[in-house]
Amino acid sequence: MTVIYSNFHDSDTYLLRGIWEGLEAKVIEISLDDSGSFNNSRFSFESKQEEITRAIEREEDTLIVCGHGTEDGCLSPHFDYTLSSSTKDMIRAKRFLGIWCNALTFAKKNNVSGFFSSMFITNTVEADYMGMGNVGKERIKESEMKFVNTLNSLLRNNIPMDKWKEAFTCIVDATNEVEVFNFTSLGYME
Repeated sequence: MTVIYSNFHDSDTYLLRGIWEGLEAKVIEISLDDSGSFNNSRFSFESKQEEITRAIEREEDTLIVCGHGTEDGCLSPHFDYTLSSSTKDMIRAKRFLGIWCNALTFAKKNNVSGFFSSMFITNTVEADYMGMGNVGKERIKESEMKFVNTLNSLLRNNIPMDKWKEAFTCIVDATNEVEVFNFTSLGYME
């Protein structure tokens, strides 16, 4: 298993670590740079991009690409793409997970197989924007934890990806409108 993890050093991307926690995975983490300054971040990302490209090409089992993103791909903290339409054809993995906002739109647009998140509400600002202003931080955090723990369990137990959407549908808490939104908008593409 290879994970390409765009770490924006925010609570949204930090939580994603739960997806592969306790699993045997090679994690390629992209952040501004290890020293926390911007001075050499351009150089650091270019060398990381080469590592990312090699990992995408070589992983044959499970590839997870996660962080923040758009319908054009998964963003790095440098606002380049770790995965985009120009690199999607390099994917060789049997199982591919795209976990960023609008990953499902990216997959549909680019005919990429795997399991994907869509717009994913991770904070009260996004909940307000989507018309769910009465949902508090605790309910959002609860939903996020359930999401990463469920993905971890599905990976750990080798559940076929075409069963994952159903697994989330079965556990959704109908009283948490953020969870309903997040879990019902997940998608699997063959």
